[in-house]
Amino acid sequence: MTEPFETTYILFVDMLGFSALVEREGDELNELNPIFTGVELYSPSPAESLLGYRFINFHRCLNQARIRLQNMGTGTAIVFSDSAFFRIETLDHAIHLARMLMFELVTSATPVRMGLARGSYRMLRFLTDSSAHVSFHMSQFLGTGIVRAYQTESCGVPGLRILLHPNLEAMLNPNGFPIIPIRPSEELQLNVPVQYEVNYLDPEKDPLGQDFDDCLSFDCLRYMMDDTDQPLKYHYIETFKSWNIMREQLGRIPYPWQKFLDRDEYDYSHGIRERPSAS
Repeated sequence: MTEPFETTYILFVDMLGFSALVEREGDELNELNPIFTGVELYSPSPAESLLGYRFINFHRCLNQARIRLQNMGTGTAIVFSDSAFFRIETLDHAIHLARMLMFELVTSATPVRMGLARGSYRMLRFLTDSSAHVSFHMSQFLGTGIVRAYQTESCGVPGLRILLHPNLEAMLNPNGFPIIPIRPSEELQLNVPVQYEVNYLDPEKDPLGQDFDDCLSFDCLRYMMDDTDQPLKYHYIETFKSWNIMREQLGRIPYPWQKFLDRDEYDYSHGIRERPSAS
């Protein structure tokens, strides 16, 4: 049976470390309120727990991505718990949406990984029915794009990355898309042979001459690593290495590892985190 011609692009977004946070801070769930669409991105989080902070900012950033998708004119956004699927019509729009979303999540100190793939998508039915005692929620959607995007995100490459499925490689123009090759360790066994990721660092410098990577992104990466249990810190070390490859593509010098470890300019007390100032 011949597979139909596929022109849809699926982006899968998944928060890192979410299940461990829920297990560790599950008693704090009652402090959370619904995250409504009118909440401003980067406004102070009302949650005092790390779980609450990350969950709120995850959904704030996803809402910004939904607005961008709406402005593109067509597409689908399906959000549930700590993950989301976006169906996007063109590859350039998909990469643009993924880059903006990832940068906003990183600079909100909310760790995620993404997988982007080309494939089919079909929406059959969405239904919500709630009463005082029983709730029923049904999401009937499927497709090769859904499967491939999920497999790409979970392929085994560690870190905060936008990973590209191998079926996109023939469409990638290094002069047109900000992509870089992945340099995994030799012992890493990948479930899907992913070879490229998207460079999502801001290509522009601050008008005052400051480096946004220096003033913001690397600080947020360090704070996320500090909040992570030791066995999972390798995700942030691998992200640091990947970011220096991204910096090289942008013509910037490597960020020093020792500076990354020693930098301590902001006080994030009691688990309350706000976006660090770039000033």
